[in-house]
Amino acid sequence: MNIRKRDFTGLLLFVLLIVGAYHYIRSPLHGPWPRIPGGTYVLGSLEGEADAQPRDVHTDGFRMQRTEVTVGQFVRYLNTSRPEAEFRSPQIGYRLGRYHALSHRREPVTYVDYHQAVAYGEWLSRKRRGTVRLPTPDEWEIAARGGVSGIRFPWGWTDPRDHAQFDAEGPARVAQYPPNAFGLFDMAGNVAEWCLADAPEADTAYAMGGSWAERSPNLLRVFRRTAFPKTYRDADVGFRLIMER
Repeated sequence: MNIRKRDFTGLLLFVLLIVGAYHYIRSPLHGPWPRIPGGTYVLGSLEGEADAQPRDVHTDGFRMQRTEVTVGQFVRYLNTSRPEAEFRSPQIGYRLGRYHALSHRREPVTYVDYHQAVAYGEWLSRKRRGTVRLPTPDEWEIAARGGVSGIRFPWGWTDPRDHAQFDAEGPARVAQYPPNAFGLFDMAGNVAEWCLADAPEADTAYAMGGSWAERSPNLLRVFRRTAFPKTYRDADVGFRLIMER
C-alpha cells in the first residue's frame, strides 16, 4: 500500500511539473520571442503625416517581445542591475534595499523614460548575449502589422473596442486581448511604446501604438508616430524590445 501511494504521489508530481512547464512556456511572458521575417514591407499610409507616408522598407528580420515589459520584469532588472539613480514610480517602490511592485506585476511598466528603456535593453543584452534594444519606428510598424500591408490596426480595419485597451481609466495587464498575426500582444493601446531615436543626440524619440488614455481610435493606427521628449515619464508610455538576428 505504501509503495503504491508513493508511486501515485510521484506520478502526480511529475504530471504537475509537466503541466506547469507547459503553461510557463505558453505564457506570453516566457518562451521564444516571435520571429519577424526579413524582407521588404510596405509601411505608412496616405492617412499618415509627412513622416508616415507609404514607402517600401527592408529588414533583415528580428525577434520581438510578445508583450510590453511588465512591472515584474522591470523590478527584477532594478534589483539585479542596481542603477546609480534610485528609481521610484507609482508602480514601483523601494524599501530595505530592495525594489518591489506596488501595482500588479503583469501591468506594463510605465514612468520609464527613453534612457531608462535603453538601459534595460543593454542589461538584457548582457543576459542574452546578443543585441537587445528598442525597435526603430519602422521595425515597430513592421511588427505591428503582422505581415499584412495596408491595415490600420494590428488586427485589421475593424473598430478597436474589442481589440485594445483605450478610452480607459488606466492600462490593463498585458495580453488581455488577442495577439496579431505575429503573436504580439497590445501593439495598439494599453501603453504607447518607446522606439529607437534616429540620432543619439536628439532630444525626442517616437512612441508608437497609442495608449489607454486615447479617446479616438485614429490615435491607435499602426503608422501613427508621436514624438516625446526623451525625459518623458508618465502612465501612458512604456516599451518592449527586439533582439537582432
